[in-house]
This record gives sequence, C-alpha cells and structure tokens, in this order.
Amino acid sequence: MEGGGMEMRRRSHPALGSEVLPSAGSSTSSHQHREGGTSYKAFFTRSIIALFFILAVLVTYLNYGPSYPQAPVLGAIETSLEHRRPLDLVLNPQAHQSRSPKIKYHNWTVTSEIRRPDGVAKKVYLINGLFPGPTLESRSGDTFIIHVENALEDEGLSIHWHGLHMRNHAEYDGAIGMTQCPIPPGSTFTYTIPISGQHGTFWYHAHEQVQRADGLYGALIVHEPVDIETTVTHSYDEDRVLMIGDWYHRPAEDVLKWYMRAGSYGMEPVPDSLLINGLGAYNCSLAVPARPVDCISIFPEHSPFISTNTSKRYRYRVINTGSLAGISLRLSGASLTPITVDGGHPIDVQGPARGVGVLHPGERLDILMSWRPTNKQQYTLEIALDDDSFRYPNLALAATHIYPVIISTDSQTETANRPSQRVKPTIDIQLLKSTHLPTALPLTGDHTLVVYTTTLKLSRLSNIPHGFMNHTSHKPQSSPPFPLLSLPRSQWDSNQFVPFLPSTPEHPQTIDLVINNLDDGGHPFHLHGHDFWVLSTYAADLDTTMSYGSYNPFDRSEPPGGVVNLVNPVKKDTVFIPRRGYVVIRFLADNPGIWMLHCHLLWHQASGMAMGLHIGVNEEWVDEARANRSRELCGSTR
Repeated sequence: MEGGGMEMRRRSHPALGSEVLPSAGSSTSSHQHREGGTSYKAFFTRSIIALFFILAVLVTYLNYGPSYPQAPVLGAIETSLEHRRPLDLVLNPQAHQSRSPKIKYHNWTVTSEIRRPDGVAKKVYLINGLFPGPTLESRSGDTFIIHVENALEDEGLSIHWHGLHMRNHAEYDGAIGMTQCPIPPGSTFTYTIPISGQHGTFWYHAHEQVQRADGLYGALIVHEPVDIETTVTHSYDEDRVLMIGDWYHRPAEDVLKWYMRAGSYGMEPVPDSLLINGLGAYNCSLAVPARPVDCISIFPEHSPFISTNTSKRYRYRVINTGSLAGISLRLSGASLTPITVDGGHPIDVQGPARGVGVLHPGERLDILMSWRPTNKQQYTLEIALDDDSFRYPNLALAATHIYPVIISTDSQTETANRPSQRVKPTIDIQLLKSTHLPTALPLTGDHTLVVYTTTLKLSRLSNIPHGFMNHTSHKPQSSPPFPLLSLPRSQWDSNQFVPFLPSTPEHPQTIDLVINNLDDGGHPFHLHGHDFWVLSTYAADLDTTMSYGSYNPFDRSEPPGGVVNLVNPVKKDTVFIPRRGYVVIRFLADNPGIWMLHCHLLWHQASGMAMGLHIGVNEEWVDEARANRSRELCGSTR
C-alpha cells in the first residue's frame, strides 16, 4: 500500500462485515515493529470476538427448529419414489375461452398427510387428496362457489384468493381477523368468488398463520375470453403453470416458534429445499446431522423433469409460492420473454433473454418460452434462490436447483434450422414497465398515506421479533372476537391499524400510498382487493450511506428516488420494497370493504407486519348482511 509500506487485503464475512488485515509476508517499518505486540493483541482480540460470533451463528443455525430423535413413522404411506415424476402442469384454455360465463361449484376437503415432496418425509396439507391443491381454471365473468370442509384435527383455516378483487364480496377474501374467523375443525364454509373484469395468473393459499409453508396452496388461472378485444396478442402452442417456492423440512408451526423467540435474534428461518408444482429432488447428504430428517435421496436419473417439444412455443405462468426467498430461473437453450405480471397486466416486452429474476413471494410472471438454435445435447431448468433474505448460512440448502428437460426426439432438427436471435443474459423483473396506460394518470392522488414498516425486538415484547406497520403490530381482534368487517370502528382494539378512506364505486378516490422500509432486508407487499400502479421504487445505496432511504411527501423535500413515473408504471397487486427504501403506489379506491395490506414473507406476516385499508362511505357503518356472513364461523375458533 502506498505510503505505508504494507500491503493490505480485505477479508469479509457476510455476518461480520469487512476489516482490513495485513497480508502474510508484508514489510513493516520499525515503528510498526515496535507496535507489533499491541497490533497482534488487538488482532487476536478481534479474532476471538469474530470466532465467538461465528459460533453463536452456527449454534443458532444448528438449533433451528426441533430435532427429531427418530424419523417420523409413515405407517401405510408409501415410502418408495416413482422412477420419473413430470413437473408439467398443462392448462386447457380452449375449454374456457369461447364458452359463456357460468357458476362453477367445487367441494373441497382439507386434510394432512405425511408425504415426500422432495424425498424428505413431512406433513403436508391436501385438498381432496392433492398436494398442491387442485388447479382452478375459469374465464372472466365466471363465479366460483367453493365449499371448504376442514377435516384437520385441531387447526382452523381460511383460504385467500390472491389477486382477485372479490368485488362486493370482501367477507370471502379469507383474511383472518379482518374479513372472517378461521374455519373450525369439522366445519364447512362456503366461499363465493366473483371473477368479473379480470383475467391472468392468480393463486389461492391459506391465510391462517403459516399453513401456506406446508403446502396449502394452488394455482387459479382466469383465461381471457376470445370475445374481449385484447391490446396485446401473444401466440403460443401450450399453456403451463410453474408454482415455484422454497420449502422447509420442519413443520411450519415449529419453524415459526423458532423465529418467534428472543434466541432467533430476528433472523428469518432459511429454507431447506425448493419445490416446483409440489415436487423436488433433495440430496440427503446435505442434511445437517444435528437436525436429522427421514430422507430418501432422489438421484438425477429419478429427478422430476419438464418435457417439451422444440417445435412448440410455450406460455409459462410462474408463481412464487414460497415463504421467504425470491427466485430466478433459466432454461438452457431456450429464450424467455416476459409478457405479463401478477393478474395479467401487460408489460413492455423486454426480451428475449436466457433468464429472468428476481420473482418474490406472492408475485407472478407470465413468460413465453421458445427454443434457440443450439448444439446442446442436454437441457436443464435452473432455479436460483435469492439469498438477500438469508441472514445465516444453511448448509442443508443448495443455492441452485437443476431439473432435467426432456426434449421430444422428433424435433431436434427443427431447432437447428431456426434463425439465431439476439438474446439478453437476464431480465430484471423489478425494472419492468407497462406497455401503455388506458388513461393518463393525474399528477397527484386525492389522498396520500405514508406508512413505515420494520421488524423490532422490544424489551416489552420479551425481545421476540415482531413486524410493525407504523407503531402497530397486527393481531386478529380478540375482544370482541369478531372480524373488523363485522364491527363498528369504535369496537376495534389497539392491534388494528386500518386507515379509513372515504370513497365509493360511483365516485372513487385516487390513493397514493408511500411504504417506507426501515429494515436491512426487502419486503414483498400484497394489497388485497385492488391492483395498483407502481409509481416509484427506491433503494438506498448502503455502500455510500447508512441512512434510511425513506420518503415523506409532506415535508416538501425532493424524493430520493426522483420524480414518480406517470408515463408507463407497471400495474401489480404485489410489490417488492427494497431494503432501506420505499415504493410509491397508486390505486383507485373503488372496492368497498376492509382490505389487508401485508408483507408476503410468511414469517413477517405471522409476526404482525400487516395493516388494513377501510374503504366506504362511513367509518362506523356496518353492512349487517355482510357482517353476519363475516362472523358466521366465530365463537368456536378462539
């Protein structure tokens, strides 16, 4: 190093930050020799502190979740694995696009059973014996009526229809504490789900505690009728779904218990594996001896696979069903072109590319896949888990998951004859913009809300991590134990942060919502009952500043992220808020009801990172008919 006579090098550890240490064999001045003892002692002290910190992290990691002294007993459950398990989940749009709208009835029974989705035995939730649950297909204008029977022994449950507006049916939105009580064991609840004016990729999932992490979810696809004039047309031969999400080998309830204690230090539990459409391929040798699992290794020749024909073009509807990690995907030898996000909202086509990412929990992305000219003999689907939310190492987790792609033998030559195409390496999903706006957006909204979200470990809460929205950590109403939708505001308790927005469908107000993230990790936020335009996204540069990248539109200061985008903002229902950053979203408050807004990282949601938005004509007025349906299940579940 110039001027010091000593070459320096930087050592770093993700949990320790960086420090500059002298390289071995570096020259020193006599003055440095005289201070060598002091420097050595300081270095030794720092090393000891660092060692203890690493040991603390490892002890925390090795104690994460309960240890099983013996493998779970499978009883009559089949322990062998099929030789080949296809990942293909093929849709049938032709059966829905040309028919008239209708009411579709379904009877669901929710149970649980020990299964091996990725080779590791674990209790999962089933709907009519299926894991994940059955795929729902419909067209715009349909109505689902779904009778849900809770056949679990000792758990309540609810189902949320992620991305559907549930217009005039807020009581069936599935948000525990806000729109309904849990369905008690042995009871049945009927959901009425209208689908008017929407089409695209949606999904349903449990909204009671953390059941989603144990598999209580499924795809919900609404096809666009052929009689609706479309602004963007994309041709493809086959329509498919990829539900991709991180996976925990411990029961989600136990994982939450580990997180909700002071000893977790607020570090979110890192997953163990990954599933695609309910299947995975875990390498048992990665399992940590301190946390044994009942595991049957799935070798490459038995790995789940995707089958394709290189003469076809595919539409893949990708849903991140996970609890913590974002995902990126790459299909070797193929071109990927994103066309819509979340509930079928068109985007300015950026592609083709070899890969796309990062897609965060709750988000959806529709992509067109076609094959490029290549001499490759083997093709793979590669899924990488984004480690930005991982606060400690999990030695049991593979960072990238690779699945074989089986190519039809009669189509290899067709790909070779196709002209080559300029292909990008990767498309950043978070930078996508809309194709156009049907009407110009006003310069400002009618109302502006500013909220702050963070995870805190407070002494008054026994240093257990809790998620906060402003000063409130959400819990379902306990006294009286009824959903907020069924109570006048004067009866709500102090755990409810639900601003009132005076607005009606006839005269809807435009709402600008600024969500500031004070944490060192990002948060994907989902708004029930509405879509919104993402006007601005900003992340503080932590390499140049340690300040929070917050924005308060009321102090008249310049937004750190610059002026908002009113030209081509993307429309979504789930948005990622970067660490120490913010988003500005705008929506039309044209759907009366109480709608939850929450982080879709499951451990944050379960620890209180949620709030509501109350839209109506009077903050004390309660629709009695809707209130009665909302509290139908209450009284026997708490």
